[in-house]
Amino acid sequence: MNPHSMSTPTFDDLWSAATAWAEQHSAHIAAQGRSLTPAELTLASQVGVTAPERIRILVVPEIPFPDDPVLRAFAGQAGMLPERTGGMTLGHGIYLREDQVARASIWPHEFRHVAQYECFGSIKAFMFFYLKELLHFRYGPGPLETDARAAEAQLLAR
Repeated sequence: MNPHSMSTPTFDDLWSAATAWAEQHSAHIAAQGRSLTPAELTLASQVGVTAPERIRILVVPEIPFPDDPVLRAFAGQAGMLPERTGGMTLGHGIYLREDQVARASIWPHEFRHVAQYECFGSIKAFMFFYLKELLHFRYGPGPLETDARAAEAQLLAR
């Protein structure tokens, strides 16, 4: 393939690839993950999850990142680095890195992301907004991450 014939991906290309990857991994977590404990169900409800019984947790040695070079490059440019990612929410599925399971703050944070997916109604709709957020703010200071950190802080302050 001629590298000069490759074009810069459009937002729609990025959105489509990210959505497909997220939907695939959400299904994997749904099939392989565990249900929430009663305490986790309560915590998820407290941060606004409407269907906490649908959440599945899959504890992994490291959070998977896309193999797609365009998605990997975008994630890196946005400041999302695999070695610094303790959890990742994809719909009602949550990957948790095994060394982060005991960190109290990760639970309300990831559960709040589930509530956000529920508000958007689909992985595709969430990804549209989240990718726009990453393009504008990079990872961290955008509205969805700020909201998740606020839910985390509110619960931990109790």
